[in-house]
Amino acid sequence: MASNEPQCVASTPPSENHFKSVEWSPDGTTLLTDSADHHIRTFILPPDLLESSSPHELFPYSTLPSTEPTYATAIYPHFNLQDPSTTLLLSSVRDHPIRLSSALAPSLVASYSLVNPTTEAFITPHSILYPKTLGGTHFLTGSDSLICLFDISRTGSSGPVSWMPTIPSKRKQMVGGGVGMKGIVSAMASNPLGDGILAAGTFTRNVGLYSSNGAGESLGTFNIAKTEANRDIGGKGVTQLLWSPCGRYLYIAERKSDGVLVYDIRVTGQMLGYLRGRKAFTNQRMKIDLVPSGEDGSHEIWAGGTDGFMRVWRDPTYSVGRQDPDAEFRIHDDAVTGAVFHPMGTVVASCSGQRRQQTPYDSDDDNSPKSENSENWGENILRVWSMPFLADNSEEISTPREDS
Repeated sequence: MASNEPQCVASTPPSENHFKSVEWSPDGTTLLTDSADHHIRTFILPPDLLESSSPHELFPYSTLPSTEPTYATAIYPHFNLQDPSTTLLLSSVRDHPIRLSSALAPSLVASYSLVNPTTEAFITPHSILYPKTLGGTHFLTGSDSLICLFDISRTGSSGPVSWMPTIPSKRKQMVGGGVGMKGIVSAMASNPLGDGILAAGTFTRNVGLYSSNGAGESLGTFNIAKTEANRDIGGKGVTQLLWSPCGRYLYIAERKSDGVLVYDIRVTGQMLGYLRGRKAFTNQRMKIDLVPSGEDGSHEIWAGGTDGFMRVWRDPTYSVGRQDPDAEFRIHDDAVTGAVFHPMGTVVASCSGQRRQQTPYDSDDDNSPKSENSENWGENILRVWSMPFLADNSEEISTPREDS
């Protein structure tokens, strides 16, 4: 098979809307998707993925249904398809406890309550982090001005083992102490150096750094709104954070943005530059990915856009200020809502789709009127690509051929 053709293709019925996100399991055997119909689906990749002469057609191995939207997911960091007891994922569903479920069977393994002590209502996390640095025994959640640490063995109504408000208490503020940020914690990332530094971002465009994997003190916060980049690429709230392999730089992706911010964390709040031309002016979460490109810690940032293109920025920390894409190529006929690289190879999974408003006469029958508020669902496809040129960074990226 040519390298510019997808190795696998999957879709769900149009009535079930579109793929919102896709993630690889840590062992690289399984894809987990979240769709606009609130269902989480598991796709197990065939063993002969790279050997077939024509694309495989993928079907969900299992489906975890929900009647409410899924706000965040996280996969068990020691996921191993050969050991079903490890094939677990966490999900945050509106107005429900946090769920720990099997990825191979639509069954609930355990639940974890996060309850507002004043109203006794469930708090729904907008971000979940299940880091390997915590050994798989603990996970973190981000919600409205709050980061919580959970022990995986403390199920049911036990609640988190630590509550860490991201804004200082009124008492601390009165005596002139405390630094914090207010807003929904919409993204988190642990420093890969294993020093316990957690980065957290909010929909209010703040970023904070915390010690002890989010259970310690605030190391500093900064706002990303009033910068040169804001005038050029915009932004309406943090949706993703990524650390560079050296643990020195932080990449910040936002909704309604045409780029990605690059910050030097050695100087809290100091912007190094920004990557523009992403084409992500949407409220959807459109994930970016970091791809190692050398043993010296060099890397690339890959990001999909609403125009169906994937764009690449090479060595983004080697220059200051504005940086345009080094390459781009089309992989979908609709918004690329997710594109993630296999943890151990040159294989990429991508998914597409977005919600659109229909015009009154937007239908197959031009004479058939529609409601002003009716919706049209775009492309709804999951694809898996082989990109062998990633193994040779000197080879130029070519444009994949669109499949029918």
